[in-house]
Amino acid sequence: MLCLTAMDAIVFGTLSLDPTRVAAGEVWRLLTGNMVHFGWLHTLMNAAALLLGVLAFFAEYSLKKFSLLLFWCCASVGVGIYLLNPEYAPYAGLSGAIHGLIVAGLLLTRSYPIWIRVLALGLVVVKLMQENSAGYTATDLQALLPVAVAVESHLYGALAGLVFASTDYFLQRLRRKE
Repeated sequence: MLCLTAMDAIVFGTLSLDPTRVAAGEVWRLLTGNMVHFGWLHTLMNAAALLLGVLAFFAEYSLKKFSLLLFWCCASVGVGIYLLNPEYAPYAGLSGAIHGLIVAGLLLTRSYPIWIRVLALGLVVVKLMQENSAGYTATDLQALLPVAVAVESHLYGALAGLVFASTDYFLQRLRRKE
């Protein structure tokens, strides 16, 4: 993400999620829109959140499983924005996928007591409900960005994390029965 932001003038127009261009066949944008950002502040905020999430929940995960989760969350956010929020043109940023990582991490980790995970999940749900409600205004931190925050992407990412964690849970249960 840091390298892509450094090359912003060259790559942003090619990698950001533009629904018109996706419809014309540039489907890679459904994924790559998550990797480009609206400037350095946006990049650093997302990079810090990604790093904290990885350290908190995924230090013991295999690279393969974590990569699959990240791919799933990015693709889900890209498809959600493309189908349901084409007004975000262009769309860029990783915060939606990060919400998916947080939800999946809270559901799958065993590193923290259940009460902490339930409380944290409750806070995520309250945040999602607040920012997706009518009349929501951006926080001071979000107001630092040069564009409106695509809060719907946070919901799409969180749902993707829920689906991933649920699927993983049921696959683990099936393996234990064998």
